[in-house]
Amino acid sequence: MNVLTNGATIEVEGTGERFHTMKDWGMAISNNNYIGDVVHESRYVDVPGADGFLDFSEAIAGRRIFKERTINIEIGGKKPRNDWDSIISDIRNKIEGKKVRIIFDNDTGFYWTGRATIKEFDRNREIGTFTLSIPKADPYKYKTEESTDDWLWDDLDFETGIIDEDTTILLTESNNTQSYTIIAGGAPFVPEIQVSYIGETGISMTAYGDNYTLLKGKNRFADIVIDQEDVTLEFSGIGEIIIKFRRKSM
Repeated sequence: MNVLTNGATIEVEGTGERFHTMKDWGMAISNNNYIGDVVHESRYVDVPGADGFLDFSEAIAGRRIFKERTINIEIGGKKPRNDWDSIISDIRNKIEGKKVRIIFDNDTGFYWTGRATIKEFDRNREIGTFTLSIPKADPYKYKTEESTDDWLWDDLDFETGIIDEDTTILLTESNNTQSYTIIAGGAPFVPEIQVSYIGETGISMTAYGDNYTLLKGKNRFADIVIDQEDVTLEFSGIGEIIIKFRRKSM
C-alpha cells in the first residue's frame, strides 16, 4: 500500500455492528503497510536425477491458489491517561476473537475479512496505541457490493470497474431457453445460482459444455470458476433464476 489512510470501518460479521476508527473511537491509523503479503499454496516435488523441482501448484485446481495473509493495523489516539484501561477493554469486548470485515477509507469499494485480535497495547501519558491484527486474513479483498446490490457510483473506478447488474431470468413455456454471460475480471470466483421457482419440467444449466441440474434454493458448483475468460451460462426449462456473485481482488 502506498497511500496513507487515517481511518477504517470495522464491521462484526455476526452482529452487523460497525465502528469507525476515527469517528467512533477518535483514533488514527499510523502505519502504511497494514496489508501483508499473500501466502501461496506451493507443491514442489523433488524428482531424483532431475535438476530443480517440479511445480504442481496449479495441477489440482487448474489455477493459482492463495491461502492467507496477515493484516496488522497500528492504531493510536489521545485520551485521558486513566481512561485507557476501560477504552481498550471496550474495544476488545467489541471485536476480540470475532470475524470482522475491514473497509479502509482509501479503498471503500472493497473489504478484507478475518478473525480479529487486539495486541501490543501501550500508552505514554495520554497517548495510547495498539495493533488490530488479523493473523490469518482471507487472501482476497471482496467488493462491498454484490452483483445484486444497488451500485454506489462514488465507489466505482470508471477505468477498471465492472458493473454487475441485478439479473433475473424468467423461463416460461414460450421462452424456456435463455443465456447470461458473466464477464471475467479480478480474481477467480464461483457464481451462485438462486432458483426461486421451478416448473414441472425442471431447470437445467450448461456451462463449459457440461450440463447441471438446478434445485430450488441456492446452487453453487465449485468447478464453474470465472477466472481469465468470460463464461456464458445457458438455462432451459421453466422457472425463475437469479445469478449472484461477489467479485474479489488481490
